[in-house]
Amino acid sequence: MIKQRVKKFWEYINNADFDQLTEIMLADSNVILPNTKEIFKGCDNYIRFNKDYPGRWYARVEKLVVAGDDAISAVEITNDQGTSLYVTSFFKFEGQMIKEITEYWGENGEAPSWRKDKGYSEII
Repeated sequence: MIKQRVKKFWEYINNADFDQLTEIMLADSNVILPNTKEIFKGCDNYIRFNKDYPGRWYARVEKLVVAGDDAISAVEITNDQGTSLYVTSFFKFEGQMIKEITEYWGENGEAPSWRKDKGYSEII
């Protein structure tokens, strides 16, 4: 059930159906963004944040792992302007509802030339 809840979470984000998050998140759930040192206390604050975020964004789940009452997802986030980001999210559940999400965001970009030039890595 946890796997389906996380998939449903990303489906709601992808479709911009943010009000539907109340079906799978506890009202007092928290979403933590360590990159920007923020916490969104309560599902309603997280929903308002998503509704007000500039532009239209889409989510594509690449990996999803469930371990007990926790889940981890790696998701590519894109927009119509060609921006691409990745978010790694750690979900904690209480029963069948999301209690907490900690999200780590990173921009996608080109590998630094110093690594490519020295042959340390290959482009995938």
